[in-house]
Amino acid sequence: MSASDWLVPPAFDGSAASLDAHAEAIGAMMAGRARLWLGPFAPPAQLPAELEDTALVVPTSGSTGTAKAVALSREALIASQDATAQLLAAEPAVADTGGHGLWLPLLPPTHIAGVQVLARAQRSAEVLGLPAPTLPDPLGDLRGHFDAAAFLALAEPALEQARRAGLPALTSLVPTQLARIVTGATGEDARARAVLRRFAAVLVGGAATSADVLARARAQRIAVRTTYGSSETAGGCVYDRTALPGVRLRIDRPDAEGAGRLVIASPTLALGYLTADGGFDEGSFTAGPPREVITSDLAALSADGALTVLGRADDVIVTGGRKVLPQDVERAIDRSLMLRGTVRAAVVVGVADPEWGERIEALVTLEPGADPAEAPALVRAALRTSEVPGHLVPKRVHVVEELPLRGIGKVDRAAARRLAGG
Repeated sequence: MSASDWLVPPAFDGSAASLDAHAEAIGAMMAGRARLWLGPFAPPAQLPAELEDTALVVPTSGSTGTAKAVALSREALIASQDATAQLLAAEPAVADTGGHGLWLPLLPPTHIAGVQVLARAQRSAEVLGLPAPTLPDPLGDLRGHFDAAAFLALAEPALEQARRAGLPALTSLVPTQLARIVTGATGEDARARAVLRRFAAVLVGGAATSADVLARARAQRIAVRTTYGSSETAGGCVYDRTALPGVRLRIDRPDAEGAGRLVIASPTLALGYLTADGGFDEGSFTAGPPREVITSDLAALSADGALTVLGRADDVIVTGGRKVLPQDVERAIDRSLMLRGTVRAAVVVGVADPEWGERIEALVTLEPGADPAEAPALVRAALRTSEVPGHLVPKRVHVVEELPLRGIGKVDRAAARRLAGG
């Protein structure tokens, strides 16, 4: 297979036809018939020697910076798919099929999470000896706003097809999608929750999921599995804070509390980055052995290896000479009982300040019926009565309709800083 064998599907527009075209291209890539290009610039005519094994190129979707082209081998993708199946097979509902099932795509196939849903369906068909990928037929329309009605229109036919095929139903969501289903107050929302309960596994990743949303989902008996990973790890490589089989985690230069940069060794690692001029960029990957990727995330590992992601190193706010992780403030807002029923979601950023270097500000979205005039003062008051140190309380709180997002559900902190600074 040469570098000229690129499949470049038309830009994804959310339609069923567009999803079908991407599923077909992913099938060809998984079968080894072509390379698939979903990168942020045009594919090169020739690959550098270091990336000769590339089967798939996807963009990164980090919260800051310009998207990069991540080159993944077919072996890395399959290692990820098989490790996920091995983990899911531990559940009785998925044991008989070895962790495989019918996958309902609810994420755009423009980033690794959405690609892997379609690719897992290809792998499931191969492992189970089925003639076609284990996907709904026909594929659904992902255009428009995601809510209970949109979910039901896609999920109910998929569940019926899974039942007829004797397969467990599986899906993947971003936290925003899960939150809309588990927190909605209408009868249709309640029906959506009942339908989501029928899925044998619901993977949730792409961004941090609030503790409140997870608690609600689990109380509603939804089989939610939190995932952590990136394009560089072929998608989620840590499920429910535990590394997938074959994945090794360590903390680089931990501080006194055990926190530091998260480093990952895994058979799912990407080959590296492809540059716009057709060159190779090793980036944050090490040569090994073992070969590792040094992530941008600050994290800690418990004695039994459970992962806690604290936030991104480049998100740290320095205010008055003190370093602040915005996620610490965001978690305090999320956990505050005073703010239940008022704040739906929050992002905390640092804004340039002549006195403090950076000042802490927050953007919040509100629950229906909450008073936007009272919310800023309420957020600050709630944090003052919490265990959060005084210097972590935002100087200003802005009420917005929606938090700025990029990729598949990640908060765009650069855009949030611009909104706060404006």
